[in-house]
Amino acid sequence: MESYKEIVAIVLAGATAFFYLLWFFLPPIRLVWRCLSIQENLPVLNTLKACYDSAWPFRPAMFRRQMRLWLELRLLHPKPRRKPRWFFDPRTKRYQLQYDDTGYRQEVAEWKRATRAKFGALKIKEKGPVIEVVDAFRLNDDSTKDGIKRYLLAVSQLRLSLDEEASFLCSVKIEHGFLLPLNLLAGLMSRFADDWGPIISCYDRMASRAFSAPQMTIFNLWLLWGPSVPICCCDQWAGPVTLQYGFGDENSSVRVRVRDERKEQLLADLRKAVAGRNSTAHPALHASITGRLWPPSSFFQGEICGAQQELLNPDREAFILEYEGHSVIGNPASSRLFYTGYVWALFVVGREQKPSGEQVRQEPWLHVIPFFEHGNIVDESCYNMAKLQLALKVINFVKTSGHLEADPGLAPLRLWYVCALDDSGCGRDIGVLPKGKTIRRTLDELLSESEHRPLKKRIITDDRGYCQFLSGCHLSTMVSELFDTIATEAGRAGSRRG
Repeated sequence: MESYKEIVAIVLAGATAFFYLLWFFLPPIRLVWRCLSIQENLPVLNTLKACYDSAWPFRPAMFRRQMRLWLELRLLHPKPRRKPRWFFDPRTKRYQLQYDDTGYRQEVAEWKRATRAKFGALKIKEKGPVIEVVDAFRLNDDSTKDGIKRYLLAVSQLRLSLDEEASFLCSVKIEHGFLLPLNLLAGLMSRFADDWGPIISCYDRMASRAFSAPQMTIFNLWLLWGPSVPICCCDQWAGPVTLQYGFGDENSSVRVRVRDERKEQLLADLRKAVAGRNSTAHPALHASITGRLWPPSSFFQGEICGAQQELLNPDREAFILEYEGHSVIGNPASSRLFYTGYVWALFVVGREQKPSGEQVRQEPWLHVIPFFEHGNIVDESCYNMAKLQLALKVINFVKTSGHLEADPGLAPLRLWYVCALDDSGCGRDIGVLPKGKTIRRTLDELLSESEHRPLKKRIITDDRGYCQFLSGCHLSTMVSELFDTIATEAGRAGSRRG
């Protein structure tokens, strides 16, 4: 009888301990399961592996952090995959697919050493490690971006159970890229499915109400492929801002949020870099950068400046990098750098009478026309060439516009300059003034030449009549209103069909 009672007591004690541990450790296990179940139907083995890798030393608070580290390493520092590669066979004189097992074993060994070091830093020193990635492409890879978004949202939803905030546990260091005082408005890379479909479906309705079909087409192309606007010194940019950090092209960039003293210091560093060089390339720092990934839903009104409020929408951004520090990468004086973006200028288009402010304010996308060149903006000669090509494109468009008119009897079109990549157009200086000629000055100099002088009455570059609502500082608001209008009209069309 006594032995029976002992067995029951042991079973009850074991069950109590089991359910206590299950209750205590459920949130981090649930977090891992939720993130893995997107890719695996029943991620039992990998969840157990995460528990095994994170179970020593056996401390509840540390276990939670280690499970998060396991997930973050899986996202940004995954185990190398064994892939076949092309090798040239000198015997057959042909390329063949082969596995490089020796190279693969070396990659795995290095990966294991780096992973053990990061777990050691967290377990022994109780210090959050830094996860290194080569460039922004790693973060913007579709599978990685989706994984980051799911992970951050899951951490946010479980914040009452986890003791960390709803950001990455680890800091992320991006080794190579360019930091620029720019804000990417839209872009193909980040929202292809969300934006191209609605724009295409409503193009016919928009073009029928716009100044002309060419105007609407050019505007859509400019917006959907992703222009960047300059960060300005006006009130629209007061408070925390996000700068652009990318590698290769502005559409592969990530948003870097910076505030308070760090914001002023970072902008000062950019100004100092411009002042200390002879180059007239667009302001940029070739640097590595460190920060922590946050979901946009973590920020409140006022924690992003007025010109960037659309970033608070978690459906628009997968993550934002909260700035912690950077290190400038030195380059030889004669080195050539490469980072591409749209060099653009925006105009209001009309005819003999200048369109009224109220008319343009209501639906500005029907009245503006951008001109743009895609170029290498961190190389002086390439950037200057793009500005010249852009100015010539504006002049040639006006010069030949009569050939495109559906009605030859219409009055010639006229353009009123609004803003550009290097000019916010609001009347205040941009945050980091570039050296060299601005886009507007380049255009003015061409218009002063004898062959183009007759066009000065049709290309007006000194009018600021639209700056209160159509400057670069208000373009993000215009973009948001455009997509709201498209969604509303699509809903009305759907209800009529129904």
